[in-house]
Amino acid sequence: MRAALALFAALAGAPSVAAQDDVLPDAGAMNALAAEVKKQSWYPDGYYDVRLAAEAQVAEAPRSPQAYLAACAEGGTCFDPVDPLPLRINPDENDPAVRRYGNIALTVSRLRQALKQTGYSTAVYAKPLDTYERTLLGSATNGEASDVEVTAARALTAAIEANRKRSSPKLPPVIAYDAAAAVVYTVVARSVGPSAKIYPSGKKLAKGELIRLRAGDRLDLLNAGNMRTISGPGVYKAGELGAQPTAAVPTRRASTGAVRGAPPRASFVTSPPNAEIWLVSAFAFRVCQRKVPDPWDRLGCRWTEIQTGANKPLSGRFIYQVRWPDGTVRKGARDIAPYDEVRFQKVGS
Repeated sequence: MRAALALFAALAGAPSVAAQDDVLPDAGAMNALAAEVKKQSWYPDGYYDVRLAAEAQVAEAPRSPQAYLAACAEGGTCFDPVDPLPLRINPDENDPAVRRYGNIALTVSRLRQALKQTGYSTAVYAKPLDTYERTLLGSATNGEASDVEVTAARALTAAIEANRKRSSPKLPPVIAYDAAAAVVYTVVARSVGPSAKIYPSGKKLAKGELIRLRAGDRLDLLNAGNMRTISGPGVYKAGELGAQPTAAVPTRRASTGAVRGAPPRASFVTSPPNAEIWLVSAFAFRVCQRKVPDPWDRLGCRWTEIQTGANKPLSGRFIYQVRWPDGTVRKGARDIAPYDEVRFQKVGS
């Protein structure tokens, strides 16, 4: 997996029932991003569609600005290039271009939008980010080792910081890659309750920082490869929570994306039973919207059939179409998390 600027995080929790919804990816909004992200002459075949899909994926769920900022070693606030909760493709994607380039596109898109949201101009970040992207694409194409990515990440942060000093010295300094990667934060992975705005997903908490929760609050916190859950009311210290991990985060090899150990799985059922379930990731669906006239074409878009009763190691947002024996079809989108019971109903939600 290409993740020089990102740490892998998997959300895990108690079993739940995920609800159906009908919010589908907006092809128009994705195509509008083409005005900001131009196709480059050095893009490999198929990559531009993947890149625009990644831009749309990141834009669909914007992070709080707090997720991109951290304390500078010398005091003040700095831009942190390392994403502790990166978006990642599913390792079993059917589209070869998505498998090869999806994580690169997501990393670059997240960085571009984070830098823009923080206030940096394209004069500060555009050329360094292009160089970084081109290096990662070359590494993916040639199968080079992941140390190429680390070298590229170091060059990226150094170049952006040099440009910032020259043209935008009042903006937050950019932490050097090695310094950013060495810091271990407690990170809010999921937040529910009245304090969710204070502790949004992606917020970094320094060791010893007080976490004040009210009744009804629940935080899933990622620290040192483990997910921990705390609930309110109460006061906790980040990094010293004392709670038992709810799940260990699977570790991944940077060069292949293979997961070691048994990943958590979601189960799939239909009501009434005996329906066909077809899924494609929201990311791959977006790519397909760019490539074919009808993204609901199961063959044209490489949909995957899921057997009812099956347990699958899937996580993220998926597009579904379910067909019952009487011909009834339901289509929509679902957020699927580890340990979910994913239930599709013919009527209702």
